[in-house]
Amino acid sequence: MSTLSQFTLTEPDLLVRGMLEKMLAFQSLLLEEQDAIRSLSFGQFTSVTMRKTQLLDEIRDLEQQRRTRSAGEPSQRSAAAGTGLEAELIAAIGETDRLNRFNATLIGQSLEFLHGALKRWQRSPESAALYSSTGTAVTVGAGPVRAKG
Repeated sequence: MSTLSQFTLTEPDLLVRGMLEKMLAFQSLLLEEQDAIRSLSFGQFTSVTMRKTQLLDEIRDLEQQRRTRSAGEPSQRSAAAGTGLEAELIAAIGETDRLNRFNATLIGQSLEFLHGALKRWQRSPESAALYSSTGTAVTVGAGPVRAKG
């Protein structure tokens, strides 16, 4: 049983708890994003990005509500519950930041890999003429293929 359950949570505390839950959900999306980056799944990456954007908007809304409510009710806060929740939220924000930075590094590495692979493919004489202008396969060493146009 959590020590926080011993305290009555105020409305600002409940908003902090909601932010914490959303931050943990955001971390799950960052882990899913890692999978999408590693597998170069652009559809999955796009889906995760859209869900991250929505979740960030929800977190911002909760933070705005928390600031508004806690400014008007400072004496009503449960100090012990609030401090514990805020500490958990701060830790979750730190972990989320770490995961986000890691994903940014993964994206950079993936882009470098793709750029290098594309350069190698473009420089390879065998890859330049895979099909003739009629759509038939060209064997290696068959000479240049000209596009009609």
